[in-house]
Amino acid sequence: MQNIDEILDKHIASGDLPCAVAGVANADGTLYMGAAGLRSLDDTQTMTTDTIFAIASMTKAITTVATLQLVEQGLIDLDTPITAYLPDLEQLKVLNGFDGQGKPMLSSPESIPTTRQLLTHTSGYVYEIWNANGLQNVANGELDSLFTEGGNGLMAPLGFSPAQRWEYGIGVDWAGVVVETLSGKRLDVYFQDHIFSPLGMQDSFYEVPEEKATRRAAIHSRQESSLIVIPHFDEPVSGGGGLNSTIADYLRFMRAILNQGTLDGATILQPYTVDMMFENHIGDLAVTPGTTVIPALSNDFDMGFGTPAKWGLGFLLHQAQTESGRPKGSASWAGLFNSYFWIDRENDLCAVIGTQVLPFYDTHAVAMLKDFEAAVYKNLNS
Repeated sequence: MQNIDEILDKHIASGDLPCAVAGVANADGTLYMGAAGLRSLDDTQTMTTDTIFAIASMTKAITTVATLQLVEQGLIDLDTPITAYLPDLEQLKVLNGFDGQGKPMLSSPESIPTTRQLLTHTSGYVYEIWNANGLQNVANGELDSLFTEGGNGLMAPLGFSPAQRWEYGIGVDWAGVVVETLSGKRLDVYFQDHIFSPLGMQDSFYEVPEEKATRRAAIHSRQESSLIVIPHFDEPVSGGGGLNSTIADYLRFMRAILNQGTLDGATILQPYTVDMMFENHIGDLAVTPGTTVIPALSNDFDMGFGTPAKWGLGFLLHQAQTESGRPKGSASWAGLFNSYFWIDRENDLCAVIGTQVLPFYDTHAVAMLKDFEAAVYKNLNS
């Protein structure tokens, strides 16, 4: 897969991206890992395949696996209202907008979200990055940003009643709270005990240990004419984001899914549960593109890349082949700092590529992703 090295080098040499890491694997093992660029434009350290980077919402697939482990144990029923596990949410409200004085107009939801709706972004929970009312609520001082350590951002009202539509949101963060509540373990400890340690994922954590900090990549922000290094987000331990990992570790996680829940003798899910992850769980609803209301954090995005998409459990499901080659039925998602992955069971393949740049769905990062994807399928078919 030498041509993938050339693709990474080309996109870094252009000066449009600071760094890139990429990996490809099948059920049996790793097929490719590569890196290019610098860990930080403020330093001279070269990006390497063991570089630790912020995977942001790629955390959600891991939280989904944790949730499904508790489903297998009979602790969670996916279609029971979440107040069965989190009774404090009995008074949940829907934010319908703001009155003439700028005060939030709230009403009771038509139903209480279920865990399935939390996992599929149909619960009514939204993100302030892509929802104007959600952002206004934060701007009014009613809530902290979700990215505020120790803040109350998770207590946001719903943006709509459950099952009305698909909208990307903080539902998986709440699924993480359900896991913590029912397991009696904080999410970082639960992940370590039940996913990371069994799968041999040695470089995945919310807080990067001091002895590994030198391997951490910096976050960059795209300004009008340049990229600048910005501080790492001080994110709370949460089901929706905040993990740091490596290409090697995330490949092991995806390979476990490709292997029907088992890797090197360690089982994290049963085969029937893995199959369930790849089924449409949103019915007639559609995964829709996101429109940004915070351009510094995200551009408008379309993770279906112009093709229709549904949502399984943990990721988007492509309803048609993408222009770059992944087939119908493939699963995918991404992280805020422009990291992207997909799992293609038809071709026994999983792949991940990442950089550390804001805003999300960066033109240059998406161009690199599409070149990478095309090269993966060209290699596969050659």
